[in-house]
Amino acid sequence: MEGGGTRRPGGVGAELTRRGFLKRTSLLGLGAMVASALPVAKLMAAPPPALADVALSDATLQAFADTVIPGRRVAATESSAAIDPAAIAGVDPLPGAVEADALALYHHPEVGFDALEGPFLAELASRSLPHGGDFLRLPFDARVSVVLGGLDFANPTRLLWEAAAAVPFTAFCAAALVPEQTADKAVGYRVMGLPGKAPTGYRDFSYRRALARERTRGGSLS
Repeated sequence: MEGGGTRRPGGVGAELTRRGFLKRTSLLGLGAMVASALPVAKLMAAPPPALADVALSDATLQAFADTVIPGRRVAATESSAAIDPAAIAGVDPLPGAVEADALALYHHPEVGFDALEGPFLAELASRSLPHGGDFLRLPFDARVSVVLGGLDFANPTRLLWEAAAAVPFTAFCAAALVPEQTADKAVGYRVMGLPGKAPTGYRDFSYRRALARERTRGGSLS
């Protein structure tokens, strides 16, 4: 983190930013991306029985989201949903994707990730074993290694991993589940230093210089 409320991604975040994820952080774009990964998911094996446990599946998705955009340890999301105690590694002192309700976005009907969840968690589990066991119980550095391996261009199921990683980015960077997308309501916007939406503008904001003076009397844009 740097001062001024701007998050500078590192590790997994840097890899995803490099691939242009921030250009697709909208609910509509996310749904299209998830849909594009469905053919990959259909070719994969069903998840092992242990991953059929809903609580374990959700906790693992939260741990994955925390690896993509890490955050502080909290007991509940900004919508007051529960967070598994083992999900957040706590490597960042500010709110992260889990607190921004990434899990709720994973299960949002317009996103469609539920169709990818089983195959994705199965591969996440298989890639976690060489690093020490269940992904949820791995230390943060090992989690990062697992995720970077899944996102490697040599991985034939990379598209599935990209779809899974796009969800926490959208929850955090686009405040996809926050009706009033402002810094007061969305933790991601506060961390990034963005004021959020303002349909009628911000009355107290000024560029501190005249703009387009040749078109308007006072130099403003309106």
